[in-house]
Amino acid sequence: MTGVSVAGGIGGASGHPPAVVDLPLVVDLPPIAVQFLATVPPWTAFLLAAVVALVASRRVGYAVAVALTALTIPWALLAPSGTALVVAPLGFEQTLLRVDGLARPVAAVFGFVAAVGVAYAYATGAGRRTNAVALAYMGVSVAAVLAGDWLTLLVAWELMAVTATVLVWLHGGDAVRPAFRYAVYHLVGGVFLVAAVVLHYDATGSFAVADGFADGLPTALAVLGVGVNLGFVGLHYWVPDAYPRPHVAASVVLAGFTTKVAVYALARLVPDGHALVAWMGGAMVLYAVWMAVLQTDVRRLLSYHIVSQVGYMVAAVGIGTAVGTAGAVAHLSTHVLYKGLLFMVAGALLYRTGTESLKRLGGLGRRMPLTFAAFLVAALAISGVPGFSGFVSKGLVVKAVDTAGPDLLWWALVLGGVGTVLSFAKVGYYAFVRAAPERLDLRPAPRTLTAVLVATAVPSVLFGVAPGLLYGALPGDTGGFAPYATSELAKAAAVTLAGVVGFALLRGPLSRVPSVDVDRVLHPAAFRLANDGARWVIGAGRRAETAVAAALSLAGEAVRDDEPGRPRGGDLGTTLLVVAAGLGVALLLVQLG
Repeated sequence: MTGVSVAGGIGGASGHPPAVVDLPLVVDLPPIAVQFLATVPPWTAFLLAAVVALVASRRVGYAVAVALTALTIPWALLAPSGTALVVAPLGFEQTLLRVDGLARPVAAVFGFVAAVGVAYAYATGAGRRTNAVALAYMGVSVAAVLAGDWLTLLVAWELMAVTATVLVWLHGGDAVRPAFRYAVYHLVGGVFLVAAVVLHYDATGSFAVADGFADGLPTALAVLGVGVNLGFVGLHYWVPDAYPRPHVAASVVLAGFTTKVAVYALARLVPDGHALVAWMGGAMVLYAVWMAVLQTDVRRLLSYHIVSQVGYMVAAVGIGTAVGTAGAVAHLSTHVLYKGLLFMVAGALLYRTGTESLKRLGGLGRRMPLTFAAFLVAALAISGVPGFSGFVSKGLVVKAVDTAGPDLLWWALVLGGVGTVLSFAKVGYYAFVRAAPERLDLRPAPRTLTAVLVATAVPSVLFGVAPGLLYGALPGDTGGFAPYATSELAKAAAVTLAGVVGFALLRGPLSRVPSVDVDRVLHPAAFRLANDGARWVIGAGRRAETAVAAALSLAGEAVRDDEPGRPRGGDLGTTLLVVAAGLGVALLLVQLG
């Protein structure tokens, strides 16, 4: 059974609709166009691009990938609210996609980030396999956001964990163990989420996202499982462990999707909010921003800031108001953009200088002026400086908490803002302003790299000077929030000044912080658990590989790979990608049939 429908509204677990308001479409599409948009979900374009990336030349593969991933933007903006694709391949209905006011802006911004991420990968020399796996990972992330039922979301969720693990693992070297530690964390989180979905179905008899989520134990387990991907304090170690390790292009892609899909899932799970969720958001903001201040590696610093900035979104969801929902989605959207740009800048530093250690960098403001300009845009955006996107999204979150949350939580978000300014003043000073402590030979930058940095910086400025472009696309209700009111400008000025002064006072002590993984020192038990788990997974994988090799040997020469110079057994990443692509094509054929 396959069906395409256009219906309205989604409901909450408590029986009343959550505060999700959708905007009318600018274009009134004919029915045949609506039918096409529903029958061909945007994630199919990602799978097609992944296949092309594997079989075509590098240049053609990347060009096709940019074009196909960018199609997600018009798809998300044009598909009418309520558009759904329902199939029944297993004898019961699954809603493979459903469009509403919450999914629409997230899918659109994912399309933009995917397109510029692919272009950045091309500019920094990422290989075809890395591109193909990244496309598969981004595609299933989009599928998770558009999923209309919890079972479909769960399948996409697990595929995200698999493809992200392979994406880190492909880099080899010191990225292998973090990749398996990543797998261990997300395997545990996935188990909690699977249990939650099973209990939810037992309690409600439905997988539909539109019906909300069963209260009590199912919601608690689901929030805990999603909390792994969110980076809840104590469950966050995988973020700074894995994100700094792979190819710089993989870091950009990873930074844009996993935690943001988790924010989206959290908003679905607790549409009416929860006090514990809100307080966890505040803890994430304060803990991770302090950890970021102590880092000397640029990508590790940025990884902690992912946890900190996601904390703002978690706090906004936790207070359970319409303004909080709008603020969470607004900050998700702007964060994907400026954090992707920051990781691109970090990658450009590594690509051109061979290092990303703040102890070795310096004097690059004059030698890499466009990269410095891109850094300033992203740093001012994440710091919430007026005129940049983070100011209008973070301001909305803080206002939502100020209106409906406890005062202590509001102060946590404000202090987190001060720490953010301090840490990016530190990055700017050590990487771009001070004299270089040692000679740095710069590798020439391809024009594509410069173009990608500029293109990615534009939205962070555009949404800052024209906040209506952002606010007009949000679910929920901004409550008439005016970001450029005098009181908001005064708060931003005070936070910025406190952060700059704080860096001036702490610059000496911070310069003496050793180059260590601070989190490993503070959380040795978490590190041992992840590392021992990774060792077990690696051992199990080797045993499985030996067993498979023996089975292939028994099957005869027809199934062997005897291509000269190529190891038998093929490549794990390629195999997983081919299997995923085959499943996607088969599912598409089922839909069309």
